[in-house]
Amino acid sequence: MNDKNITVSDKDQKDVRSREETRAPERYAVPVVDILEGVDGLAMYIDMPGVAKEDMTIHLEQGILTIEGRVKAKAPAEDIYREFTLANFYRQFRIPEGIDQEKVSACYAHGVLNLLLPRAEMAKPRRIEIAPGE
Repeated sequence: MNDKNITVSDKDQKDVRSREETRAPERYAVPVVDILEGVDGLAMYIDMPGVAKEDMTIHLEQGILTIEGRVKAKAPAEDIYREFTLANFYRQFRIPEGIDQEKVSACYAHGVLNLLLPRAEMAKPRRIEIAPGE
């Protein structure tokens, strides 16, 4: 894959952030993400503790991957003092060309979202055999 950087460039970062800023005035946290590249494509591991599978939205449109998770955890008692609070998660990525957007898959377990972004067949590296000359 020519462009190994799945995150957006500085110029594009401004565009993505402006999208985030136009969100509802709720508090959003940026989930921590690991991105790995293999021969068959990219794998993303996104930490979103406290989010149920039903409260997660993954949207891919025009090369922009949007991940959103809503936390519905409530404390079993009244707050007296709090230094930590769970927030909803929101993050966007520009997906490089060469990813087969129709075959992107996701699974979620133990607070970690795993996205598999396979390369399109045309983008996969291949070995070209050399025929003997005459």
